[in-house]
Amino acid sequence: MDINLRQDAPDQTDIIDPKKLSEEVEKLKSLQSEIKNLEDRMKDLKEDEKHFSCVIIPKLMEDMNLKSLKLQDGSELTIKKIYSASMRADKKAEAIQWLRDNGLGDIVKNNITVTFGQGEDNKAVEYAGLARERGYEPTQDEKVHHASLTVVMKDFKEKGNEIPSDLFSTFDGSQTKLKNK
Repeated sequence: MDINLRQDAPDQTDIIDPKKLSEEVEKLKSLQSEIKNLEDRMKDLKEDEKHFSCVIIPKLMEDMNLKSLKLQDGSELTIKKIYSASMRADKKAEAIQWLRDNGLGDIVKNNITVTFGQGEDNKAVEYAGLARERGYEPTQDEKVHHASLTVVMKDFKEKGNEIPSDLFSTFDGSQTKLKNK
């Protein structure tokens, strides 16, 4: 018996209308385009919000010598100092070394991960002291928690020290908090 897949296959044009499929694909494309446009618009709005919250309103409040203000509708406007720090992604190893060299290495978390296969639970327990002797190679990952880095770097800066901008991104400014009634 000879098998001819093309001849034996059902004629799908009898089952599916190619025009209908084309219309539905166009609807999908249109929806994806609309989603992209809305995401871009949302990104722009968030940038505008950040500018007003961190620059425009804090400057106006500072010029008026105000830290907080109660509005007529009962909501409250406050300006709070904020600081954040992060390691530049392309300079992670250098940033971690800088932290260690400057006495801040205790915030570096050194994680070692080893993956075992199914049924190797006993080896996992045994591994703590025998990893390399047994032929398993651990994966090492050094991390610094964002909140820990921010606290340590803020303290480091407040003591008059310089933070290298080629290794770390920092923000030292104000932010508007609007609490509705």
